[in-house]
Amino acid sequence: MHRPLTDLPATLAAEGYPAPSYRLAYEQARSARIPATRGENGRWTFDPADLPEIADRLGLTTSAAA
Repeated sequence: MHRPLTDLPATLAAEGYPAPSYRLAYEQARSARIPATRGENGRWTFDPADLPEIADRLGLTTSAAA
């Protein structure tokens, strides 16, 4: 199930990644640099299954990987 893009920073943090700013996530979604979908209502969402790919594209690593 897709979640609002506004939840992305907290979701990444909960998975052990450093939390990016929402502004960065939004700009990356708008630029098609991370997997995200813009709905008919104009709101951006992401699929939690894509978190590893999103983190990779944002250059984030988990604290466990460090």
